[in-house]
Amino acid sequence: MSIRPGLSVKIVTDIDVTKERILVKGSTVHDVQEPFIILAQTDRPILKSMLHEAVIVTYLIKEKDDAVRHGFTAELVEFIDYSLNSGQQVKALVVRRTGPEKPYSIRMSYRAGPTGRSNISMSVCANSVNIIDISLGGAKFTYSTPLVLKSDEIAPIGLEIGGKVYTLEAHILRTWQGDYEGARRHLWFASAEFVNMSKTMERALSCKIHDIERESRQKGA
Repeated sequence: MSIRPGLSVKIVTDIDVTKERILVKGSTVHDVQEPFIILAQTDRPILKSMLHEAVIVTYLIKEKDDAVRHGFTAELVEFIDYSLNSGQQVKALVVRRTGPEKPYSIRMSYRAGPTGRSNISMSVCANSVNIIDISLGGAKFTYSTPLVLKSDEIAPIGLEIGGKVYTLEAHILRTWQGDYEGARRHLWFASAEFVNMSKTMERALSCKIHDIERESRQKGA
């Protein structure tokens, strides 16, 4: 069984097809009593108005050398006070699994490929990187030494949008080298999933992504 107590998960609470975006909240598994799973209440709490609504519970599992996100559909069935092993009581959610586990991507939102004129840049561990594509869920980028990244680590991110720098963290999902020439120049690729994104940053990044999309359409017109 892939899901287990202590596992970090992402709960997809809403999918907006018209805006090509999804709403995701981070949580932790407290207990598993199939088909019921007890999850920590999220930082931005899931409201009781969502009782009996459908959600998707997603998490990373190891497949060979990569971390791959899987998930399953579930129904939010109860809000409870849960007692931790320490005796502390915390707010928690109870979901009932309604579907099988399968691969799932939370980068379903529009992926934009910025250019040098897009007025957006990114740093990882205070080292500048080159953005290949970016969405509200994460980014793919290239980097070179002295920056060293490892799959499954959490790295600090600086994202400059329109002259303002936003800070957050990213879960490094995968790193790899390209062709021989890239390896010779010590060029690496990475894909990362954003975590701890503030509402202010989410709005700024969403606007920037739509600006890049508009620029791309105008260029192709």
